[in-house]
Amino acid sequence: MKFEYPQFFYAFFLLIIPIIIHLFNFRKYKTLHFSSLSFIKQINEETKSTQKLKHLLVLFARILATASLIFAFAQPYQPVNNNVNGGYPFMAIYLDNSFSMSMKGSEGELLSMAKEKARKIIEKSSAETRFMLLTNNFEGYEQRLTTKNEALERIDKIELSPLTRNLDDVITWIKDGISEDIIQQKSLSSKQVILLSDFQEKTSRFEKIQEDKDIFFYPIQLLAQNISNVSVDSIWFSDPNFKIGINNELNIKIHNYSDLDLINSELQLEVNETKRNVFVDLKANKSQTIKINYSDLKAGIKKGLVRINDRQMHFDDDYFFSYAVKENSNVLIVDGENSMPNVSIVYGLDNYYKTSSIKQNSFTANVLDQKDLLIMNGWNNISSAAQELIAAFCQEGGTIAFFPGEKLDLQSINGFLSKINAPKFEGMLNSGTKIKTINYQDPFFDGMFEKKPDNLNLPSQSKAYRLSSRNAFELIEMQNGSPLFIRSMSKNSAYVFASSLTESFGNFTSNALFSSILLRIAESSQRRYPISLTIGADVKFPIFSVPQIEEPLKIKSLIKGEEKFEFIPQLEKNNDLTEISISRNSINSDLNSGFYEIFKGKTIGFIALNFDRLESNVKILTKNEIESNFTQKGIKNVSFSSLSNESEGALIKIEKPKEYWRIFLVMAILFLFLEMSLLKWLK
Repeated sequence: MKFEYPQFFYAFFLLIIPIIIHLFNFRKYKTLHFSSLSFIKQINEETKSTQKLKHLLVLFARILATASLIFAFAQPYQPVNNNVNGGYPFMAIYLDNSFSMSMKGSEGELLSMAKEKARKIIEKSSAETRFMLLTNNFEGYEQRLTTKNEALERIDKIELSPLTRNLDDVITWIKDGISEDIIQQKSLSSKQVILLSDFQEKTSRFEKIQEDKDIFFYPIQLLAQNISNVSVDSIWFSDPNFKIGINNELNIKIHNYSDLDLINSELQLEVNETKRNVFVDLKANKSQTIKINYSDLKAGIKKGLVRINDRQMHFDDDYFFSYAVKENSNVLIVDGENSMPNVSIVYGLDNYYKTSSIKQNSFTANVLDQKDLLIMNGWNNISSAAQELIAAFCQEGGTIAFFPGEKLDLQSINGFLSKINAPKFEGMLNSGTKIKTINYQDPFFDGMFEKKPDNLNLPSQSKAYRLSSRNAFELIEMQNGSPLFIRSMSKNSAYVFASSLTESFGNFTSNALFSSILLRIAESSQRRYPISLTIGADVKFPIFSVPQIEEPLKIKSLIKGEEKFEFIPQLEKNNDLTEISISRNSINSDLNSGFYEIFKGKTIGFIALNFDRLESNVKILTKNEIESNFTQKGIKNVSFSSLSNESEGALIKIEKPKEYWRIFLVMAILFLFLEMSLLKWLK
């Protein structure tokens, strides 16, 4: 047993007062005259013994009542764990510093309230206690044990972070730190985990938490005054093929995480020289997609921002995006043994496509420089060197379209198809080769037809090659069930036509569908960067052309009103493609949403970063849900409390799950009643 205020034990000196009163209680006796002295002696003896017993019982009652009061004021309690083998008490304090903790409580920002509560808990702890103070950043030093003073110093440095953590990941990380400490042979006399968070429903998961009888958990929920939020959830373009003067349809999804309707709220769009303002109404706890149309008047990199005004949480009010508008698309047509001139004719009709044609025997590595699309027109075989060059071109973001010849060398052709993750050719099909269906649902055909044609004049193929597997997106299917035109399932854009374009195989080139397919392949061949990335997500940003200089690749902030900084990102090599890693483990926790320049001697691209929208939904768990989740995992040592203002903070007891001051207070009252009863009833 321990005492919260042991200094009250000095009050035991007060017990001498009732003893002195008992010993020196001199009374003046009144003389009475009786005729028989023997009778008086008998009465005096009986009265004297009774009075002596009464005084002793009253004395003991007073001493016990006073002692009980002293014990009550000293506040005795049973610690969470008394280790007879020694060791020091351990306390892990998790401060949720995610953006949801920026909401306002009665005493200010929730994070500020959490920091103040953590500070008070640490100050009241014993000097020998060792602390593990951690946040969502999961920095290596946070897992190390610190002293009381070190923990207090670190609290002031905690700020809001774009990173979010699931509750089960936090507890697992704490346990890993404890295990590491035990490995170092440092014994712990007690283990306590204090969780200061708003316990959002989206991040408070309990899947990984396991039963633990040694750790005492103290979830402390910080409550905001107004739990509501409006968010720009996501954006996307209906057609991601950007051209000068062509209409762009931008889809903006907004969500109202509130029990009140959103009336006439302003939604702003800025894309370089373009500005649009839209006023929207949104029902409570509903989402809506807003469409805004505009055109790009110039080529180049476009930096866009969508913004909605919100009263509270602001991290998800802005959504940044970026994309490139090119003046033209570079197409290389390599004619094989059975090439058809129709391919060059189609691309020559549109000045947007800068087309160059060469023979297959002139194909070398340098001809692919700055090219977006490679058309392999009527090839019957592919050399090993050409296979490697084309596969690398595909890996680096280039698009290829393969149209076979009449007499295939299956070994070399299938070796190439394997490298680009496309199905292989098996043999010839001479029946059922008429086109049966077109997969209108595939994004490849979006916008190609105003409506699904009922009686489309489809071309007829007399012969085609059978594909070995269906591991691809089938765009056109023949009557025999075999695909005629497919797109590979890998992230690399590769299209394969399962028949020759020559007249001996059919009349496909004379149909309007042929030119439509060629133009759509070229439209989708732009080397696209992601229009935006999420900070902390496991995503990568491709760099298709990296200057060959010794200077390291860097990223520099372009955020207005912020001190400029730059850093060297983590790079990953995927064959010949360089990718910037924006994973949770590699990202800088100090990053803000906005635009960042990629440079290596010169500017080679831009990245638009946004904060994760996971915490946009501000719904929180209730007390019963939190306690129930711990109980279901077999954890019974849980003491939940909520904190909406500082006055409630005094009610939260750490390190004292079993307190006895109330028992001693009741005992003091009982002894006082006993004293009064003795004085009144014992004669």
